[in-house]
Amino acid sequence: MSEPPLEIRKLKNVNLKGGIVVDGFPSVGLANAIASECLIHSLKTEFVAMIDSPAFPPLSIIRNAMPNFPARVYANEELKLAMFVSELNLDASLFRPAANLMLEWALNSNCDLIVSAAGIPYEEGEAANEASPQVFAVASTPHALKIAAEAGIPPALSGSVSGIPAILLNEGSWRNYDVIVLLVKVVHDAPDFRAGAAVAEALAKLAPGAKCDVPALLKEAEVMEKTLKKLRSEQVLPPTKEQMYG
Repeated sequence: MSEPPLEIRKLKNVNLKGGIVVDGFPSVGLANAIASECLIHSLKTEFVAMIDSPAFPPLSIIRNAMPNFPARVYANEELKLAMFVSELNLDASLFRPAANLMLEWALNSNCDLIVSAAGIPYEEGEAANEASPQVFAVASTPHALKIAAEAGIPPALSGSVSGIPAILLNEGSWRNYDVIVLLVKVVHDAPDFRAGAAVAEALAKLAPGAKCDVPALLKEAEVMEKTLKKLRSEQVLPPTKEQMYG
């Protein structure tokens, strides 16, 4: 059975040689998606590409009365930083095509590193209101692990990673390409903005010059959480009679 095709439509050429690609596709939890959105809104970025697939749900993200594809790529050429972002709740069948698309795009753009994040769900009965969650790193190569250590991010010595971050790690190891996955505790199946803020701060350590307005992120958490929940629910719920027939 063939994998669902994903297409990247380039809007603009940018010079990202030696740069970093950030995976902002939602995975276990939404920490990486939240962190990527925070970076985009805190930095001066350009909309450089869109991603589409016949396997995507028919969805347009409306902002300022204008449509946006639900999967996009933004870049800051000065910082040599690119971010894949999406509001989609991807089906598992799209994890491998999405990861491979990012890897090929990073290689073709002469980027040196991909950074992703994965949530570690809180165990049942474990307090989810601790101070800022600690971030750990796993990496595809010894060199990538050294980059994380030099940024002050301790390694996670054992455990497992799933979803898109897992494929990025495995393919990065096979290709000897640097991939770092940041691990952070998240509330299962719900946006966790403290975890997103922690990942954003770790990303800023890995990408000199990058920044995230964390206070603003936390201040807007309630509004963003409602929006993300609404978008995710619209992808799985059947349409109402009013939606079907107007």
